[in-house]
Amino acid sequence: MQQFTLSEAAAWTGGTCTADPVITSVVRDAREAGPGSLFVAIKGERFDGHDFIGQAIERGAAAVLTHRKDETYSIPALYVEDTRQGLLDLAGGYRAQFDCPVVAVTGSVGKTTTKEMIASVLSERYDTLKTQGNLNNTIGMPLTALCMDEKTEAAVFEMGMSAFGEIAAMAACGQPNIAVITMIGTSHIEFLGSREGICRAKIEILEGLAARGGIAVLNGDEPLLWEQKDRLFGRIVWFGQNNPGCEFRAEDISCTDGTLRFTLIWPEGRKTVEVASQGTHNVGNALAAAACGWLLGLDGDDMAAGLAAYRPVGMREQRYEKNGFTIYQDCYNASPDSMEAALRVLGEMAGKRRFAVLGCMGELGDYAPDGHRRAGRAAAQYADYLFAYGPDTAYLKEGAVEAGMDAARIACFDTHEALAEALRAAAQPGDALLFKGSRAMKMENALKLFLGEEVER
Repeated sequence: MQQFTLSEAAAWTGGTCTADPVITSVVRDAREAGPGSLFVAIKGERFDGHDFIGQAIERGAAAVLTHRKDETYSIPALYVEDTRQGLLDLAGGYRAQFDCPVVAVTGSVGKTTTKEMIASVLSERYDTLKTQGNLNNTIGMPLTALCMDEKTEAAVFEMGMSAFGEIAAMAACGQPNIAVITMIGTSHIEFLGSREGICRAKIEILEGLAARGGIAVLNGDEPLLWEQKDRLFGRIVWFGQNNPGCEFRAEDISCTDGTLRFTLIWPEGRKTVEVASQGTHNVGNALAAAACGWLLGLDGDDMAAGLAAYRPVGMREQRYEKNGFTIYQDCYNASPDSMEAALRVLGEMAGKRRFAVLGCMGELGDYAPDGHRRAGRAAAQYADYLFAYGPDTAYLKEGAVEAGMDAARIACFDTHEALAEALRAAAQPGDALLFKGSRAMKMENALKLFLGEEVER
């Protein structure tokens, strides 16, 4: 981070400060506080950061950002109305000091993968900062922006949400030059009501473009986006596999042995590219990444090299052989759309018995029964067996049976232990197993138990 003073922070946030120390880092965990740090006291659902200000002071923090205006401290304080908004305003003022291009990415499915692909492409030419892991909310995103420094030549910020207004707030903070929307699915439909509501929430990212006259990179295969093409402001670059009106398209698509291959077509040419991916559902993500690279001056060789350098992160799309089994681990999160995509990959594993080991999906609200039935139908299409875990397994089973899977090949469980034990009895070396579910289901634990590995409690 590039240092700033507390008075500059006060100007950015509209707050008031009691002194003017130099700030060299911003932290929201008191355990990370130290000399030069500004401790941001965030009130969360379980903990209130204000209760840890004393710990931050003990660790040598230079100042504290607080909304408890009736409290005084032994170190300088910056008082704001709300520290969550204060953090966004702080990061927005800080980001405005940099002229380097910023790409913002959102979407119901694929935003982390697309963020990683964009960063890989841009890294061919620029020193690129990117969101680490999945720090894509109204706390993690501004903390990422505060990591920009004099070496940063480009930045890629991932923006997730569960409610209206969250992406608009992050877009105002990040002030992107390019805004990407991957697709409109059903994630968080519990809070947003419909796919149309989700689309409205995602489109909020375009509001951040106004400050810098930026460009939108949108999925032309998504009808909810394409139907608005005459109503959206500013320049738009479209990508898609099926829409001939898109500037970035793909032909000759294949996926074998964990490598996705296709011919990339863009306004200035065409080129065969390869991406480390388990399925063709990532073509759109790769097209979005290539479009961002092209808009920032990269040529076809750069785009191809950047896509070839991409590697999946975390618990996403990990395919490997162990104990004689082919394991496809995609346990970070799940929605009906991503379930279908992962099951399609499982279905492409020819010559093996295929086990779909699925945890239930969260934040679907009234759509939960239909969403799980949809995933169950996909399991019947692409898998030979369904082992299900979580509160909505009955709907997964219903969908699978409706689509023709024999009920005798379906088992539902309330614990990881019971699932793993039954799976060990049913699966044999040579079989392929997909483990996927929403984050709360922790399907990686079921996988570890199945493999006989230790599970962290």
